[in-house]
Amino acid sequence: GAPLRLPAGFGIAGRVAAEGVPVGLVDDHPRNPRHRELLGLSPGQPVSRLCVPARVAGGGSSAVLALHSRTRREFSRPERDAAQRVADLVGLRVYVAAALTTMREHQDEWDAVVASAVGAQEAERRRVAADLHDGVTQAIASLSFHLSAADVALGDGDVGYVAEQVAAARSLADLALGETRSAITGLHSPVLDDQGLAAGLASMARGVPGLSIEVDATEFALPGHVSSSLFRIAQESVQNIVKHAEASRAVIRLARHGRMVMLSVTDDGTGFDASGSPGSGYGLTGMAERVHLLGGRLRIKSQPGGGTTVEVTVPNVC
Repeated sequence: GAPLRLPAGFGIAGRVAAEGVPVGLVDDHPRNPRHRELLGLSPGQPVSRLCVPARVAGGGSSAVLALHSRTRREFSRPERDAAQRVADLVGLRVYVAAALTTMREHQDEWDAVVASAVGAQEAERRRVAADLHDGVTQAIASLSFHLSAADVALGDGDVGYVAEQVAAARSLADLALGETRSAITGLHSPVLDDQGLAAGLASMARGVPGLSIEVDATEFALPGHVSSSLFRIAQESVQNIVKHAEASRAVIRLARHGRMVMLSVTDDGTGFDASGSPGSGYGLTGMAERVHLLGGRLRIKSQPGGGTTVEVTVPNVC
């Protein structure tokens, strides 16, 4: 037949599970019809019962072992001791099974985090490679062309043309240097190491063309990995604003509230429906993984025509 299912904490077994103390009853009259049927009791027939807790490491009970006798009697001390030993074995088995299940769940979760982090790293490498190809590589190729032209003109004695080509080459060299510095800053801002996160955010904000960014941030001590992660999140948020939001103004705020650190980036752009998915181009998956690894929380507030706020809260472990 169908198994008997009782709510947690029900009856004598529930009391034993809650208190962790064995209970023996000589004359027990189970009221549940299905319970009486499983015990093979006739109407009005009592049963002797012994309930012992299945104890687990660290205290508490994971289950209850119930022994029944249709013969009216008290359970002896050896029977009680034997029942407790069996119950403890059951408790150990339940505890180990639960621990293994939890370990598998955590392992699956960690595997997903690692896979996502590796994917984010690969995406970052592709972005840097594209930036270098589009900017630095082409600038150097053009620089080489102008220097070659200057070399030919120098052999012809055309000093004026040589000067023009050298000036163009110098301009391209400056451009390549600027692009290289931008790529390096994109990977890691040296200001973070020298002056801290607030200064790094201000430096990053000054280098964004076409967008007025106000930075409201107070400098305070943060571990290096937390500072770098928050900087990356702010950087990705600003990149999203430039690429997608059609905004004219943004505000970056960094503050400490007790044992928590809060970073927010708000813009006055087009916004989107935050209840749906804004698409992989917004980099929100990478942000979420960074926040998850810090043990924090990421919230996206947005609506069409109402701008967007990215809000990150992480523990302040300093």
